[in-house]
Amino acid sequence: MKIVKGFRDILPYGSKNNESSFAWGSITNQLKRIMGSFNYEEIITPVVEYDSTFKKGIGEDTDIVSKEMYEFALERDINLSEENQKYCLRPEGTAPIVRSVIENSLNKVKSINKLFYLGPMFRYERSQKGRYRMFYQIGAELIGSDQILYEIEMLEMARKILTTLEIKNFSFQINSIGNKESLKNIAEAVRSFAKNYKNTIEDNDYKILEKNPLRFLDKAIHKYEFDNIPKTIDYLDKRSLKRFNELIKILDNIKFPYKINNQLVRGIDYYNDLVFEATSKDLGAQDALLAGGRYDTLFEKFNKSETSSIGFAAGVERVILATNKNNNFNNSLDFFIIFKEEDIAQDSLILAFKLRDLGFKVEIDLEKRSFIKQMKLADKSNAKRSIIISRNDFKKSDVIIKDMNSGDEKTVNIKNNFEFFIKLKKVESNE
Repeated sequence: MKIVKGFRDILPYGSKNNESSFAWGSITNQLKRIMGSFNYEEIITPVVEYDSTFKKGIGEDTDIVSKEMYEFALERDINLSEENQKYCLRPEGTAPIVRSVIENSLNKVKSINKLFYLGPMFRYERSQKGRYRMFYQIGAELIGSDQILYEIEMLEMARKILTTLEIKNFSFQINSIGNKESLKNIAEAVRSFAKNYKNTIEDNDYKILEKNPLRFLDKAIHKYEFDNIPKTIDYLDKRSLKRFNELIKILDNIKFPYKINNQLVRGIDYYNDLVFEATSKDLGAQDALLAGGRYDTLFEKFNKSETSSIGFAAGVERVILATNKNNNFNNSLDFFIIFKEEDIAQDSLILAFKLRDLGFKVEIDLEKRSFIKQMKLADKSNAKRSIIISRNDFKKSDVIIKDMNSGDEKTVNIKNNFEFFIKLKKVESNE
C-alpha cells in the first residue's frame, strides 16, 4: 500500500527534526499565538464547499479553479440546481471566509471582523519541495475597513510570523494595482502591449488576456521575457496613487523593511490596491513564504455590497521548510521512570500518573524489562532526568533523581506531597 501521490504523512519522529509532528504542532501553536496577539480570532470552515464559492470568488478561468481544484458530485445530488450540484475540496481560504461571513451575518455582529484560519487546502498540481497537493495554510482576514493603518498592522503581523520563527533572508515586496478605475487603465495598457507580441504569445495565454488582462500580466511577467512590460504604478489614478504613497510614508516612518515591485500582481480576480508577498532566498526558485492584498470587491462577486477587506495567507509547509537551519525542536521527556524490582511496577505507574497530573511529560516501560534494559531505554529516550525506584527506598518514600546529561544523582523524598516536583515545575515554567 502507498500514500496518494502529492500527499504526505507527518510523523512523530524522523530524520529531519523540523518535519516531525511535534515541530509541526510547535510551529502552528506559535502561529496561532501571533494571530491572537493582534486580536485575530480563529474561524474554522469546512474543507468541502460548493464549487461556486470559488468559481465566483477566484474566477472560473484561473489555474486554481480550471486546472487544480478537486471537484466531485454525488449521484443522489444530480437533481439539485446547477449551482449547487458540484462540490470541491477548498483550494484556498479567503473565499470560504467571505462565504461564512455573509451566511452567518458576522458583519452584523461586528462592524470590523479580524479573523484567522489554519487548515488544509487541496490543489492538483505538480509536487515540488515544500509543495503538496494537500497543503496547510494559515491566513488572516480583516473585513470591514479601508483604513491604511490596518494594512500596516497586517504587514507587521506577517513580518512577526517570520521573525518569531527565526526565518532568515526574507524580504517583503509591495505594489499597488489600484482601484476599479486604475484597473481599467492597467487592462487597456496590457492589451495594447500584448498586441505587439501576439505572434510570440501562446494561444491559451492570449485567451486569458481577452478575459482578464491583469491575470495575463501576472503570467507574462513570470513566463515571457518581454521588454517594457507595463508597470502598474504608471496607470494608477490620483486616489490610488495617493493611497499608495501614504502607505509607503508610514512604512518608512516605522522602519518596516520592504521593496517596491511595480510588476507584482496577484493571479486571482478579487485583488485591488495593495498587494504584497514575502519571499526567502533559502527556498530556491519557488521562494514564496506568504502573500496577500486588499480585496474590496470580493463581496460583490457574491451579490453583496462592496466591503473593504484585506488579507494574506502563508503556506505552513513553506514556512517550516524555511526554519530548517534555524530551529531545533526539543521534544524531550521530563522524566523516565525506572523500577528495579518487578513487584513495584504498579507503584511506579501510580507515580507516573501523579507526575503527569502536575504537568510533566513522563514515560515508563511497562513491559517489565530488566533494570539494565530500562536504563538503556532511558538513555535513548531524550529524557532530561530519570527516576530510579527500588523496593527498599520506596518503603521510605525515597526515589533517586538522575540528571541524564551530567549523570548527577540525588535522593528525594516524595512523602511530603511531591514538594520537590511542584517546586521544579514552577521553576521550569518560569524559564
